[in-house]
Amino acid sequence: MKKPLRHIFDYLILSFLMSIAVLLTLVFNGNRLYQTIIIISTSLLYIFWGLFHHQKEGSLHPQVIWEYFLYALLGSVLVLGLL
Repeated sequence: MKKPLRHIFDYLILSFLMSIAVLLTLVFNGNRLYQTIIIISTSLLYIFWGLFHHQKEGSLHPQVIWEYFLYALLGSVLVLGLL
């Protein structure tokens, strides 16, 4: 099943945002406060991106909101634990 180009554009934006977050985390290597702020901000951005994407597609349900929230929480805890 092929995804329409509008989906590809949405995922390119998400990939760009995540790449910027990784680069910023590496730039501020050694500064735990800035890295924590970047990781939490990235998680919030991921949640908002997911809500926006599903709202635009008409598939926003409470289960989807919980899924994005829990994945963002899990990712933040794992990355912060590794730092």
